[in-house]
Amino acid sequence: MKNKIIILTVFAGLLLSACSDYLDRKPYTQPNNEDFLKTREENVESYINNLYTSLPAPAQYGIGVRGEEVNSDNILSEKYDMRLNGENNQFSGSDDWNKGYKNLRMVNYFFHYYAVSEVDETDEVLSLRGEAYFFRAYWHFYLLTRFGNIPIMDDFWDGNATLGGLQIPVTKRADAARFILNDLKAAIGLIPEARANLHSRSKYSGLRVNRETAMILAMRVALYEGSWEKYHKGTDFATEDNSEEFFKEVMNWGDQYLFPVGLTLHMTATNPKATNIDDAFSELFNSNDLSNISEVTFWKKYSIADGVFNTVTQQLSGGVTDNVKPSGLSKSLVDNFLNVDGTPVDPTDEKYKDFNEVFKDRDGRLLAMVMHTGCKFKSNSLMNVRAYDETGTEEEQKEKNKDISSPRLNGDGIYKNVTGFHTRLGIDTTYVTGNCETAHVMFRYAEGLLCYAEAAAELGLYNDGVAEKTLKPLRQRAGVAYVTPAADPHFPFQGLPPAVQEVRRERRSELSLQGFRLDDLMRWRVAGTLKGVEGRGRGAYLGKDGVLYLSFSPTLRKEGLNHVLTDNEGWMDPLKEYLPEGYKFNEDRDYLLPIPPDEIQMDHELNQNPGWPTK
Repeated sequence: MKNKIIILTVFAGLLLSACSDYLDRKPYTQPNNEDFLKTREENVESYINNLYTSLPAPAQYGIGVRGEEVNSDNILSEKYDMRLNGENNQFSGSDDWNKGYKNLRMVNYFFHYYAVSEVDETDEVLSLRGEAYFFRAYWHFYLLTRFGNIPIMDDFWDGNATLGGLQIPVTKRADAARFILNDLKAAIGLIPEARANLHSRSKYSGLRVNRETAMILAMRVALYEGSWEKYHKGTDFATEDNSEEFFKEVMNWGDQYLFPVGLTLHMTATNPKATNIDDAFSELFNSNDLSNISEVTFWKKYSIADGVFNTVTQQLSGGVTDNVKPSGLSKSLVDNFLNVDGTPVDPTDEKYKDFNEVFKDRDGRLLAMVMHTGCKFKSNSLMNVRAYDETGTEEEQKEKNKDISSPRLNGDGIYKNVTGFHTRLGIDTTYVTGNCETAHVMFRYAEGLLCYAEAAAELGLYNDGVAEKTLKPLRQRAGVAYVTPAADPHFPFQGLPPAVQEVRRERRSELSLQGFRLDDLMRWRVAGTLKGVEGRGRGAYLGKDGVLYLSFSPTLRKEGLNHVLTDNEGWMDPLKEYLPEGYKFNEDRDYLLPIPPDEIQMDHELNQNPGWPTK
């Protein structure tokens, strides 16, 4: 297994689906299921390798997680999110339920038939068993975030595949979270510790699940449950408040497990080739090989030679933000990033009507995430927004303005941008035009720092010592001065302690376009703030006095920009016609998905989630 690239092959046979629909079918390890996991290390490895295939990563085509946050306030798409608009129905949870329990069944099949003797149970075999505990924790957490109280699948349920045997009670969400944390403790107890003062991820260069990744997932789980129970307290979504316990658990995992490992952030100072404040952060997402970047504890490698590739660079450099409909990054996301002096922006300041002013002296992560003047779409296409020179003949005008390359507001289909803000994060700097090998980050140390900082802030324990090991180094990498947290009147969520506000800001700056935002909106109980006309989001300024509008030729202004939707003040308003009254998120229902009706009919121990029909 040394130095293997995990390019995993699905076994012959059918990957089994939902927990109740497929319990009477045998797994695919034919012909001798009972003996497959008894002796050979190669069999154990092969089975565990197959569990990796279910983890989210960009497929061969599309942009994967870069476009996932259409389900939040980070990306605005003409294909708006149905859950945010209260359009889900009682069957909307079926795919997530089936996916979660299908993958749990695969893990529990391993535990049920695993029978390697002590003589054959090498460190490698035990480590693989530890990975199985990680996967069981991962998929239980997947279900917890979507459904709340869930049946814990801690055994291979096929032996109970009768109607009576499948009357399995739900576990309340706090106990489910504790179960997940115990599985993660089991994982780090079996995966070998660091050797020769190296962290666990170093053994396989982060290409396999390791102790550090399990630690970060544990902090994610405890933070999620703690904040859910705190902010949903007093509603039907949280019947008890164990938030202090879980916030303390986050800090305990950091102090006792993660921090002693010795991981570090990938900083500009450690890269002699870095010249800009956004280089170090960008390299986490636009590189092919992350094996030497310890911050990235777990990642997926692509290899065109082996037939495993993606087209993320091709899609993003073509202007795609969402693979389904015309879209763009939101002004709300752009406004979140600080100035380099550590002060927040005032989004009402008239200077931000100038597209180029938006990016001046700002957080390096904004520059890494959003295309702006000076960025390359492709190797021969540089974004350059300036006023179109209309003097001279038509031919003279073309020559004088040939360097202008504006956001693709007049593109076609998914290549049309509806906010003026294109995604830059993840574009390979070699600017390949076809298949590419851009690596995919699944877990990194920065998330652990943010979990720790948020838990400390929620407990009232955020201080200079916490800042020194969490927010300060993150802002240092982004070229932003650290300023003592103070209330920001323009922050989207008001009434928060300043430390909590700043950790939430930092989380959005560091983790946007990486699949975290929806879970954050749900656990903080703030999805309701997106309701109404203002909540549907805006884009860049396209008033006729602004440089973005003036960067288009007179012809394109008439023929290409007349379809762009704006509000009464000239800011792009792409969902104006799609959501004329704004989002209609149902705060009494939509914080959890509905349990599939057929599951409730079969398992009478299940109760439907709040607000959903019981029949």
